[in-house]
Amino acid sequence: MTGADLTTLLERLASSGVDFVLVGGLAAVAQGAPITTFDADIVPRRTSVNVGRLLAFLTEIGGHYRGRPGPPLPPSRNALLGPGHSLLATDLGPLDVLGAIEGGRGYDELLPDSLVIDLGGHPLRLLSLEALVRYKRGSADPKDKLRLPVLEAALRRR
Repeated sequence: MTGADLTTLLERLASSGVDFVLVGGLAAVAQGAPITTFDADIVPRRTSVNVGRLLAFLTEIGGHYRGRPGPPLPPSRNALLGPGHSLLATDLGPLDVLGAIEGGRGYDELLPDSLVIDLGGHPLRLLSLEALVRYKRGSADPKDKLRLPVLEAALRRR
């Protein structure tokens, strides 16, 4: 990977037929939060068909686990079907594929707290700023604690 092009990564993912919810920093940025992020975080629908689409997409963009010694290791179907996290490098930038987020919330649990925007002519489902703030309030992650005041201020400005 020579550089991150997260907009192109998301446009291509949104057009791939993969069902997912964008969560994390990019979801906040898309809703006006003034934060910096260096990866895209998604929670895909964990069904065999959808994970098959996701694997095909990841193959197209050179997806492999990042930070591992040795030759690139592509993600596995079993890992993507589970609730864990697959932290990937791609030709377009880092992509974190999360089986679930705070409170064990997977794709289906996130749908009621999501909204859809247009990205390059394709629908992009993302977690609402309200939900991001609510979930981050309960997080023990120090990075989340630092971002929370910025997210809350962005929410108040809306």
